[in-house]
Amino acid sequence: MSAFIVSIHHIRALVNAGLNARYGQPLSWRIRPLTAEERAGSYEPGEPWGPDAIVISGQLRRELTPESAELVGSILLAENQRSVNYRYDENELEYVYTHRPSRPRTPVELLKAIDCYEYQACETPDWEDSEAAAFCEALRSHLIGDLPGYHDAPWSIDEQ
Repeated sequence: MSAFIVSIHHIRALVNAGLNARYGQPLSWRIRPLTAEERAGSYEPGEPWGPDAIVISGQLRRELTPESAELVGSILLAENQRSVNYRYDENELEYVYTHRPSRPRTPVELLKAIDCYEYQACETPDWEDSEAAAFCEALRSHLIGDLPGYHDAPWSIDEQ
């Protein structure tokens, strides 16, 4: 299957799903991997975190809010275009993203939409370290929690 630019409606569905995150806090994710220096400041043996962990975490996280929705949609669209450009050795500019509401989707529809988006956006060698990949991971984790029966299932399995 060839790589393509997903529709604006596809991006809007993902962003709106993130805006509808439950649990009382905005959906958040890292904007880039930690550097070696940041990793050292975030970890201290024998402690739950290092001396600089809270500051570093705050600097490396983005939250999805109504105010950041257009930026996040633009990031997703740009990563998709970058992937297609890389795959086909092109230099096309990305489309302009404008955020709008979209109709609600089921968790299963949205999980499939994440899979589709990732397939279209993963062609570059640094995809796994991209902010778009981190957004998809955060949204997927949130949506899995919305699947029927998830919260009723046991946390650990202790029997055969």
